Amino acid sequence: MKLLAFLREETEEETQDYLRWKYGEGTVDPEALTLDLSGSLRMSQARTQTLDSDFHKQYTDRDHPYLSSRGITEEVQRLFQTGYDQKTNAITIPWFNTDGTLGNVKYRRVDEKTFWYAKGGRPIREMVYGLDIVYRQRITGAVLVESEIDATYLWSAGVPAVALGGSVFSEEKAEALRKSPIEIIGVMADHDKAGQKMKRAVVGGLSGYMTVNVVGYPIRYKDPNEIKNMRELNHVLKNVFTDKKSFIKINFCKGNNYFLRNMIS
Repeated sequence: MKLLAFLREETEEETQDYLRWKYGEGTVDPEALTLDLSGSLRMSQARTQTLDSDFHKQYTDRDHPYLSSRGITEEVQRLFQTGYDQKTNAITIPWFNTDGTLGNVKYRRVDEKTFWYAKGGRPIREMVYGLDIVYRQRITGAVLVESEIDATYLWSAGVPAVALGGSVFSEEKAEALRKSPIEIIGVMADHDKAGQKMKRAVVGGLSGYMTVNVVGYPIRYKDPNEIKNMRELNHVLKNVFTDKKSFIKINFCKGNNYFLRNMIS
């Protein structure tokens, strides 16, 4: 189960749901099935799954230099309410629903590439990281990346970004982006096969709902976080958003805002 969940880039609970949907939990005699038409048809509205709002606060008063070492400013760390869990030696990355409620928390060890999610949280396949900030600040232009690290790194450079949390672009994530205030989105995928597949899925799933631009960058970088030169990052992104007004009205966090200053000037 753990291996399949890792390969599918989702929680074990999500994998269990998938297996139940795909294969079922047993066999049923078709003759024993009946169709009840006596009641009226009602469309039930799905309730957004949440965690207790105080759950992640146990970690936010602890700090670890890992995120700073990845080029993420302290201000952006506060904006996204990241923290640190001493027991597991992992940074904590809260995922918020679009209404600001806590949906899930991702744990990422600082000494190895291992991650997991809080039990009982909302399935990550239904969420887009950072979309709550898009709603709160009414952001109309953003970059879509795979990881939370990449998204917060771009924010540290003054570029609004959201993340999938992996390379899988589910229909739930697509619908969440379609309903959002975003009008222009730049897809900045990793250079591996999974990233390129994600890029094609995003272009196909969002075109017609918003302007979709592909952000190409040198293949010597495997992901956006490896572009440490801010001038080079500016060069990569400058042609993605043709409407500078999309950025001028954004309530940016007070980071170095290199990209913003160059867009406005």
